[in-house]
Amino acid sequence: MTPILRVLLLAALFAPGLALAQSFAVNAPFDPGRYAPLDGHERFVRWWNEDGGSSSIHLTALLDASVTQVVNTPPEWGRTAGGFLRRGASSYGSNIIQNTTHEGLAYAMGTDTRYFACNCRGFLPRSGHALQMTLLTYNMSGHKTLDIPQIAGAYGGPMVATMWWPRHYTPLVQGVQVGHLEIGLIGTIHMVQEFSPDLKRFFLWRKRDY
Repeated sequence: MTPILRVLLLAALFAPGLALAQSFAVNAPFDPGRYAPLDGHERFVRWWNEDGGSSSIHLTALLDASVTQVVNTPPEWGRTAGGFLRRGASSYGSNIIQNTTHEGLAYAMGTDTRYFACNCRGFLPRSGHALQMTLLTYNMSGHKTLDIPQIAGAYGGPMVATMWWPRHYTPLVQGVQVGHLEIGLIGTIHMVQEFSPDLKRFFLWRKRDY
């Protein structure tokens, strides 16, 4: 199986699992008149919750290790207990680097790391908003801007992780490929965040019917 096919298969298998592993606190639609930027303490709490203070990163590492174990990536690590541990540790380290880069750069640049729901109706407009906010965010003035911190984290984590992968894996090839995957996963997470209130209401409604 070629590296590209491995990445595509990994995306298909891993995206739903990662979405379920995340914490989907959804903020109300963005209101420029009431917007309050994150302060230093709030940013630290968000970073801590992403990197050890909640189950998200542990579940993500477990899911990642399970999927890459199935597709045997990288093949040099084998489908053994040791290979599973190496894959889990690699995912954990990559996620810590990604989250720290995202939160740290966002603090330095004054951008927001939260996801705000769309102030719109309809599946297509809301989906478009969720995907748009994969690459955009809000600055301290409440204006949309390119989300450089999130993009840097999405690519930086996998690129650094190639340093402990087998030698023929490089930051500018496999690291960038996995970075593309991370951007896709962020879009998946935003979609779940956007529509999770509707799903909760749907299941509560169905439950009342019974």
